[in-house]
Amino acid sequence: DLLMKKKMFIPKFNSKEDVACKREHPAATLFQRQLSYLKSPKCNLHRHFRPRAMENGFGATMMSLVKPTMHALTYGYCIDKPAQFKMWSSKKCAGWECFFAEVGQPNITGSADLLAAKEGQAHHISATSFLSERLDDKADCIPWWEVQYDTDDDKNAPLQEMCAVQFSHKLLGDGVLPPAFQTKGHFFTVSQITAGLFELAPSVQKRIEDKKQRLGWPKNSPLIGLHVRLGDACIKSEHGIGEHGRKCNQLVDFMQHVRKISNEYSIKNIYLATDSEGVLNDTRQYPQYNWFFDRTTRRGGVLDRKSIEYSLSHKLIDGYDEGL
Repeated sequence: DLLMKKKMFIPKFNSKEDVACKREHPAATLFQRQLSYLKSPKCNLHRHFRPRAMENGFGATMMSLVKPTMHALTYGYCIDKPAQFKMWSSKKCAGWECFFAEVGQPNITGSADLLAAKEGQAHHISATSFLSERLDDKADCIPWWEVQYDTDDDKNAPLQEMCAVQFSHKLLGDGVLPPAFQTKGHFFTVSQITAGLFELAPSVQKRIEDKKQRLGWPKNSPLIGLHVRLGDACIKSEHGIGEHGRKCNQLVDFMQHVRKISNEYSIKNIYLATDSEGVLNDTRQYPQYNWFFDRTTRRGGVLDRKSIEYSLSHKLIDGYDEGL
Protein backbone atom coordinates (compact mmCIF):
# COMPACT_ATOMS: atom_id res chain seq x y z
CA ASP A 1 0.00 0.00 0.00
CA LEU A 2 3.04 2.24 -0.30
CA LEU A 3 1.64 3.69 -3.53
CA MET A 4 -1.46 4.91 -1.72
CA LYS A 5 0.73 7.12 0.47
CA LYS A 6 3.62 8.00 -1.82
CA LYS A 7 3.68 9.02 -5.44
CA MET A 8 6.98 7.32 -6.20
CA PHE A 9 8.16 3.76 -5.65
CA ILE A 10 11.61 2.90 -7.00
CA PRO A 11 12.81 -0.20 -5.10
CA LYS A 12 16.47 -1.07 -5.14
CA PHE A 13 17.53 -4.15 -7.06
CA ASN A 14 20.61 -6.27 -7.44
CA SER A 15 22.25 -5.42 -10.75
CA LYS A 16 22.99 -9.12 -11.22
CA GLU A 17 19.29 -9.92 -11.23
CA ASP A 18 16.76 -9.56 -14.03
CA VAL A 19 14.81 -6.28 -14.01
CA ALA A 20 11.62 -8.02 -15.15
CA CYS A 21 8.91 -8.50 -12.54
CA LYS A 22 8.43 -12.02 -11.26
CA ARG A 23 4.67 -12.35 -11.46
CA GLU A 24 4.35 -15.89 -10.10
CA HIS A 25 3.44 -15.93 -6.42
CA PRO A 26 1.30 -18.39 -4.40
CA ALA A 27 -1.04 -15.65 -3.14
CA ALA A 28 -1.43 -14.19 -6.63
CA THR A 29 -2.11 -17.64 -8.05
CA LEU A 30 -4.82 -18.30 -5.47
CA PHE A 31 -6.36 -14.88 -6.05
CA GLN A 32 -6.54 -15.40 -9.80
CA ARG A 33 -7.96 -18.88 -9.25
CA GLN A 34 -10.83 -17.49 -7.19
CA LEU A 35 -11.50 -14.56 -9.50
CA SER A 36 -11.33 -16.77 -12.58
CA TYR A 37 -14.00 -19.03 -11.09
CA LEU A 38 -16.33 -16.16 -10.15
CA LYS A 39 -16.18 -14.61 -13.62
CA SER A 40 -16.49 -17.92 -15.41
CA PRO A 41 -19.75 -19.12 -17.03
CA LYS A 42 -19.21 -22.27 -14.94
CA CYS A 43 -19.61 -20.39 -11.65
CA ASN A 44 -22.49 -22.18 -9.91
CA LEU A 45 -22.94 -20.16 -6.75
CA HIS A 46 -26.58 -19.31 -6.12
CA ARG A 47 -25.87 -15.61 -5.95
CA HIS A 48 -24.75 -13.47 -8.84
CA PHE A 49 -24.89 -9.94 -10.18
CA ARG A 50 -24.15 -8.07 -13.38
CA PRO A 51 -22.03 -4.99 -12.58
CA ARG A 52 -22.29 -1.73 -14.45
CA ALA A 53 -19.31 0.59 -14.73
CA MET A 54 -19.69 4.20 -13.62
CA GLU A 55 -18.51 5.91 -16.78
CA ASN A 56 -16.05 8.78 -16.77
CA GLY A 57 -12.52 8.70 -18.18
CA PHE A 58 -11.52 5.24 -19.40
CA GLY A 59 -9.31 4.41 -16.41
CA ALA A 60 -11.84 5.70 -13.86
CA THR A 61 -14.61 3.80 -15.65
CA MET A 62 -12.81 0.49 -15.36
CA MET A 63 -11.70 1.10 -11.77
CA SER A 64 -15.34 1.64 -10.75
CA LEU A 65 -15.68 -2.14 -11.09
CA VAL A 66 -13.04 -2.83 -8.44
CA LYS A 67 -15.34 -2.50 -5.41
CA PRO A 68 -18.08 -4.68 -6.94
CA THR A 69 -15.42 -7.30 -7.61
CA MET A 70 -14.14 -7.03 -4.02
CA HIS A 71 -17.73 -7.63 -2.90
CA ALA A 72 -17.98 -10.74 -5.07
CA LEU A 73 -14.66 -12.11 -3.83
CA THR A 74 -15.47 -11.50 -0.18
CA TYR A 75 -19.02 -12.85 -0.05
CA GLY A 76 -19.17 -15.34 -2.90
CA TYR A 77 -21.10 -13.93 -5.87
CA CYS A 78 -20.79 -14.99 -9.49
CA ILE A 79 -19.94 -12.05 -11.73
CA ASP A 80 -22.08 -11.96 -14.85
CA LYS A 81 -21.13 -10.16 -18.04
CA PRO A 82 -20.90 -6.42 -17.22
CA ALA A 83 -23.50 -4.09 -18.69
CA GLN A 84 -22.87 -2.43 -22.02
CA PHE A 85 -21.01 0.85 -22.05
CA LYS A 86 -22.83 4.06 -22.90
CA MET A 87 -20.00 6.55 -23.27
CA TRP A 88 -17.24 4.15 -24.31
CA SER A 89 -19.20 2.75 -27.24
CA SER A 90 -20.38 3.45 -30.77
CA LYS A 91 -22.37 1.77 -33.52
CA LYS A 92 -19.28 -0.33 -34.18
CA CYS A 93 -19.19 -1.90 -30.73
CA ALA A 94 -20.73 -1.26 -27.33
CA GLY A 95 -20.21 -4.28 -25.08
CA TRP A 96 -17.60 -5.50 -22.63
CA GLU A 97 -16.17 -7.74 -25.34
CA CYS A 98 -15.14 -4.66 -27.35
CA PHE A 99 -12.14 -4.31 -25.07
CA PHE A 100 -11.94 -7.28 -22.71
CA ALA A 101 -12.15 -11.06 -22.61
CA GLU A 102 -15.53 -12.61 -21.92
CA VAL A 103 -16.79 -12.58 -18.35
CA GLY A 104 -19.50 -14.69 -16.75
CA GLN A 105 -22.97 -15.43 -17.99
CA PRO A 106 -24.25 -13.58 -21.06
CA ASN A 107 -26.58 -10.63 -20.69
CA ILE A 108 -30.04 -11.64 -19.48
CA THR A 109 -33.25 -9.70 -19.08
CA GLY A 110 -33.76 -10.42 -15.42
CA SER A 111 -32.00 -12.03 -12.49
CA ALA A 112 -34.95 -14.37 -11.83
CA ASP A 113 -34.19 -16.36 -14.98
CA LEU A 114 -30.64 -17.13 -13.94
CA LEU A 115 -31.56 -17.76 -10.33
CA ALA A 116 -34.12 -20.32 -11.44
CA ALA A 117 -31.58 -21.98 -13.70
CA LYS A 118 -29.19 -22.31 -10.77
CA GLU A 119 -31.71 -23.76 -8.32
CA GLY A 120 -30.28 -26.70 -6.45
CA GLN A 121 -26.71 -26.22 -7.67
CA ALA A 122 -24.07 -26.55 -4.98
CA HIS A 123 -21.64 -23.91 -3.72
CA HIS A 124 -18.22 -25.23 -4.52
CA ILE A 125 -14.74 -23.97 -5.26
CA SER A 126 -11.55 -25.53 -3.97
CA ALA A 127 -9.17 -23.52 -1.79
CA THR A 128 -11.61 -20.65 -1.41
CA SER A 129 -12.58 -18.56 1.58
CA PHE A 130 -15.77 -16.72 0.68
CA LEU A 131 -17.76 -15.47 3.64
CA SER A 132 -21.00 -16.59 2.01
CA GLU A 133 -22.54 -17.77 5.28
CA ARG A 134 -22.29 -14.40 6.98
CA LEU A 135 -25.54 -12.59 7.56
CA ASP A 136 -23.95 -9.20 6.98
CA ASP A 137 -22.97 -9.76 3.37
CA LYS A 138 -23.69 -6.19 2.23
CA ALA A 139 -26.44 -7.48 -0.08
CA ASP A 140 -28.01 -4.03 -0.21
CA CYS A 141 -25.13 -2.95 -2.44
CA ILE A 142 -25.80 -5.57 -5.12
CA PRO A 143 -28.63 -3.56 -6.76
CA TRP A 144 -26.35 -0.53 -6.70
CA TRP A 145 -23.45 -2.29 -8.43
CA GLU A 146 -25.88 -3.19 -11.23
CA VAL A 147 -26.92 0.41 -11.93
CA GLN A 148 -24.18 2.59 -10.44
CA TYR A 149 -23.85 6.09 -11.83
CA ASP A 150 -22.89 9.54 -10.56
CA THR A 151 -26.03 10.36 -8.59
CA ASP A 152 -25.43 14.13 -8.22
CA ASP A 153 -27.36 14.00 -4.94
CA ASP A 154 -30.49 12.39 -6.37
CA LYS A 155 -32.55 9.85 -4.43
CA ASN A 156 -29.86 7.16 -4.77
CA ALA A 157 -27.06 9.31 -3.37
CA PRO A 158 -27.27 7.70 0.11
CA LEU A 159 -26.97 4.22 -1.45
CA GLN A 160 -24.00 5.29 -3.54
CA GLU A 161 -22.30 6.73 -0.47
CA MET A 162 -23.06 3.69 1.70
CA CYS A 163 -21.64 1.20 -0.79
CA ALA A 164 -18.59 3.34 -1.48
CA VAL A 165 -17.89 3.47 2.27
CA GLN A 166 -18.61 -0.23 2.89
CA PHE A 167 -15.65 -1.12 0.66
CA SER A 168 -13.43 1.88 1.39
CA HIS A 169 -9.97 0.75 2.43
CA LYS A 170 -9.04 4.32 3.26
CA LEU A 171 -11.82 4.48 5.88
CA LEU A 172 -12.11 0.88 7.09
CA GLY A 173 -8.72 -0.68 6.47
CA ASP A 174 -7.88 -4.27 5.56
CA GLY A 175 -11.22 -5.58 6.82
CA VAL A 176 -12.82 -4.63 3.48
CA LEU A 177 -10.46 -6.90 1.53
CA PRO A 178 -11.24 -10.51 0.56
CA PRO A 179 -10.52 -12.57 3.69
CA ALA A 180 -7.77 -14.76 2.24
CA PHE A 181 -5.76 -11.71 1.20
CA GLN A 182 -6.17 -9.20 4.00
CA THR A 183 -2.54 -9.56 5.00
CA LYS A 184 -1.45 -8.80 1.43
CA GLY A 185 -2.95 -5.32 1.49
CA HIS A 186 -5.02 -3.02 -0.69
CA PHE A 187 -2.51 -2.44 -3.48
CA PHE A 188 -2.08 -6.19 -3.98
CA THR A 189 -5.85 -6.70 -4.11
CA VAL A 190 -6.52 -3.92 -6.63
CA SER A 191 -3.58 -5.04 -8.76
CA GLN A 192 -4.85 -8.62 -8.86
CA ILE A 193 -8.39 -7.53 -9.71
CA THR A 194 -7.00 -5.35 -12.50
CA ALA A 195 -4.93 -8.23 -13.87
CA GLY A 196 -7.76 -10.76 -13.72
CA LEU A 197 -10.88 -8.79 -14.59
CA PHE A 198 -9.46 -6.65 -17.38
CA GLU A 199 -7.90 -9.38 -19.47
CA LEU A 200 -7.76 -7.96 -22.98
CA ALA A 201 -9.95 -9.26 -25.77
CA PRO A 202 -7.98 -11.22 -28.39
CA SER A 203 -8.68 -8.55 -31.04
CA VAL A 204 -7.31 -5.81 -28.76
CA GLN A 205 -4.27 -7.89 -27.83
CA LYS A 206 -3.52 -8.46 -31.53
CA ARG A 207 -3.90 -4.73 -32.17
CA ILE A 208 -1.30 -4.06 -29.47
CA GLU A 209 1.11 -6.68 -30.79
CA ASP A 210 0.78 -5.30 -34.32
CA LYS A 211 1.53 -1.79 -33.07
CA LYS A 212 4.55 -2.96 -31.11
CA GLN A 213 5.91 -4.64 -34.20
CA ARG A 214 5.29 -1.50 -36.25
CA LEU A 215 7.12 0.63 -33.67
CA GLY A 216 10.10 -1.70 -33.54
CA TRP A 217 9.43 -2.63 -29.93
CA PRO A 218 12.58 -4.14 -28.41
CA LYS A 219 12.31 -7.79 -27.44
CA ASN A 220 13.52 -9.04 -24.07
CA SER A 221 14.40 -5.51 -23.00
CA PRO A 222 12.55 -3.38 -20.42
CA LEU A 223 11.06 0.01 -21.26
CA ILE A 224 9.98 2.98 -19.19
CA GLY A 225 6.34 3.84 -19.89
CA LEU A 226 5.66 7.59 -20.01
CA HIS A 227 2.30 9.31 -20.59
CA VAL A 228 2.34 13.02 -21.38
CA ARG A 229 -1.26 14.15 -21.62
CA LEU A 230 -2.02 17.51 -23.13
CA GLY A 231 -5.27 18.05 -25.04
CA ASP A 232 -8.12 18.34 -22.52
CA ALA A 233 -5.59 18.32 -19.68
CA CYS A 234 -4.64 21.84 -20.80
CA ILE A 235 -8.17 23.25 -20.59
CA LYS A 236 -8.12 25.69 -17.67
CA SER A 237 -11.59 24.68 -16.49
CA GLU A 238 -10.24 21.16 -15.90
CA HIS A 239 -7.72 22.31 -13.29
CA GLY A 240 -10.04 23.43 -10.50
CA ILE A 241 -10.30 21.99 -7.02
CA GLY A 242 -12.83 19.20 -6.97
CA GLU A 243 -11.90 18.13 -10.51
CA HIS A 244 -9.32 15.49 -11.34
CA GLY A 245 -6.46 17.94 -10.71
CA ARG A 246 -4.75 17.50 -14.08
CA LYS A 247 -2.07 19.96 -14.99
CA CYS A 248 -0.76 20.88 -18.41
CA ASN A 249 2.65 19.31 -17.85
CA GLN A 250 5.20 19.27 -20.67
CA LEU A 251 7.80 16.60 -21.32
CA VAL A 252 10.48 18.52 -19.41
CA ASP A 253 8.37 18.23 -16.23
CA PHE A 254 8.63 14.44 -16.34
CA MET A 255 12.28 14.03 -17.23
CA GLN A 256 13.69 14.32 -13.71
CA HIS A 257 11.62 11.28 -12.77
CA VAL A 258 12.61 9.46 -15.94
CA ARG A 259 16.28 10.02 -15.08
CA LYS A 260 15.80 8.52 -11.61
CA ILE A 261 14.22 5.37 -13.00
CA SER A 262 16.73 5.13 -15.85
CA ASN A 263 19.69 5.45 -13.50
CA GLU A 264 18.35 2.96 -10.98
CA TYR A 265 17.48 0.23 -13.48
CA SER A 266 19.84 1.07 -16.38
CA ILE A 267 16.92 1.43 -18.79
CA LYS A 268 17.38 3.64 -21.83
CA ASN A 269 14.29 2.63 -23.82
CA ILE A 270 11.19 4.79 -23.30
CA TYR A 271 7.69 4.26 -24.66
CA LEU A 272 6.01 7.66 -24.91
CA ALA A 273 2.21 7.84 -25.05
CA THR A 274 1.02 11.27 -26.14
CA ASP A 275 -1.28 12.90 -28.66
CA SER A 276 0.86 16.03 -29.03
CA GLU A 277 3.25 16.64 -31.93
CA GLY A 278 5.10 19.16 -29.77
CA VAL A 279 5.89 16.54 -27.13
CA LEU A 280 7.21 14.17 -29.79
CA ASN A 281 9.47 16.91 -31.11
CA ASP A 282 10.71 17.64 -27.58
CA THR A 283 12.19 14.13 -27.34
CA ARG A 284 15.03 15.38 -29.57
CA GLN A 285 16.35 17.23 -26.54
CA TYR A 286 17.07 13.88 -24.87
CA PRO A 287 19.11 11.87 -27.41
CA GLN A 288 20.60 9.72 -24.65
CA TYR A 289 17.34 7.73 -24.62
CA ASN A 290 15.79 5.45 -27.22
CA TRP A 291 12.26 6.77 -27.81
CA PHE A 292 9.38 4.67 -29.05
CA PHE A 293 6.09 6.36 -29.96
CA ASP A 294 3.28 6.28 -32.49
CA ARG A 295 3.10 9.38 -34.69
CA THR A 296 -0.32 8.32 -36.00
CA THR A 297 -1.97 8.85 -32.61
CA ARG A 298 -3.81 12.15 -32.83
CA ARG A 299 -6.81 13.58 -31.08
CA GLY A 300 -6.95 17.35 -30.79
CA GLY A 301 -10.00 19.01 -32.33
CA VAL A 302 -12.87 19.05 -29.86
CA LEU A 303 -10.65 17.70 -27.07
CA ASP A 304 -8.66 20.93 -27.17
CA ARG A 305 -11.84 22.68 -26.03
CA LYS A 306 -13.92 20.12 -24.14
CA SER A 307 -13.06 17.43 -21.60
CA ILE A 308 -13.10 13.84 -22.74
CA GLU A 309 -16.02 13.08 -20.42
CA TYR A 310 -18.11 15.87 -21.96
CA SER A 311 -17.10 14.89 -25.48
CA LEU A 312 -18.04 11.25 -24.95
CA SER A 313 -21.34 11.88 -23.20
CA HIS A 314 -22.41 14.31 -25.97
CA LYS A 315 -21.23 11.93 -28.73
CA LEU A 316 -18.73 14.46 -30.08
CA ILE A 317 -16.19 11.67 -30.47
CA ASP A 318 -16.44 7.92 -31.10
CA GLY A 319 -16.27 6.17 -27.71
CA TYR A 320 -15.14 2.82 -29.09
CA ASP A 321 -12.31 4.28 -31.16
CA GLU A 322 -11.26 6.52 -28.27
CA GLY A 323 -11.18 3.54 -25.91
CA LEU A 324 -8.94 1.61 -28.26
